Amino acid sequence: MTSRRVALVVDSGAALAEQIDAGLAVVPYHIVVGGVTLDNLPDGELYTRLRRGERATTSTPSPGDYLRAFRALATHSESIICLTIPARWSGTHDSALIAARLFAAEHHQLAAEVVETPTAAAGYGLVARIADVMCDRGAPCEDVMTRIRVACDQVRMYGALASLEHVARSGRVPALVAGVSDALHVRAVFEMHGGGTSRVALARTDGGVLRALERAARERLDPAVRHRLTFFHADAAEAADRLRERLLAACQVDHHETVALAPVVGIHIGPGAVGFAALPLRDDDPPAKAA
Repeated sequence: MTSRRVALVVDSGAALAEQIDAGLAVVPYHIVVGGVTLDNLPDGELYTRLRRGERATTSTPSPGDYLRAFRALATHSESIICLTIPARWSGTHDSALIAARLFAAEHHQLAAEVVETPTAAAGYGLVARIADVMCDRGAPCEDVMTRIRVACDQVRMYGALASLEHVARSGRVPALVAGVSDALHVRAVFEMHGGGTSRVALARTDGGVLRALERAARERLDPAVRHRLTFFHADAAEAADRLRERLLAACQVDHHETVALAPVVGIHIGPGAVGFAALPLRDDDPPAKAA
């Protein structure tokens, strides 16, 4: 495992390209389909099952899962930072906090700092990416934490779901609202920023979704600032490619990558989701590593 002053821990819901550093540990969610745990279920098979109407759920990583990750990093790092999504969306934050307390009792000279980010999926992945770049450059823990806080304030994510059916099952959208929206064939284009989620547009077609996402980028991203972008999709690679073409022509992009969302995210949003996350870069940010 790579030795770094600061090691980073995230969970498998973070939208990251497959190439990740040995100094970044990913704690997995567990996927349950038909009562059977299938942690290594391929993306394609998951979406096929969801389209057939099969029910799938996720199981939050336990404190023990996080504790094992902390222990594995302890001999190679001076500090550990663990990023989670908001506690109101998942039990991962509580699991990580419990693990951090247990870890502190074992390692009096090495702490695991748990940071609750205000975002998820691609936004969560962008915060992890910028922190990982700093860790890789040997930045001290205080500097990495400062950059994480700024990134949490600035990161924005935009997207649209093909249907609200799956997110309604998770309880995040009332079933009645989801049913009416799907019956009218209306897709809401959303923004996630600062811990809140809001609707920025409505669209009836795939083309309308892409136009709305491009318009959001043009109107809400500072054209004078370099951005790092992550394009994401759930079994909708072609739509993500078209979105990328539009935004690379519309925005000042320093670095970008396209990520297929992990099954643990796809279960809750369903197939067909597409969007992007954006993080403004500072002049003193180190160059992005190749994804």
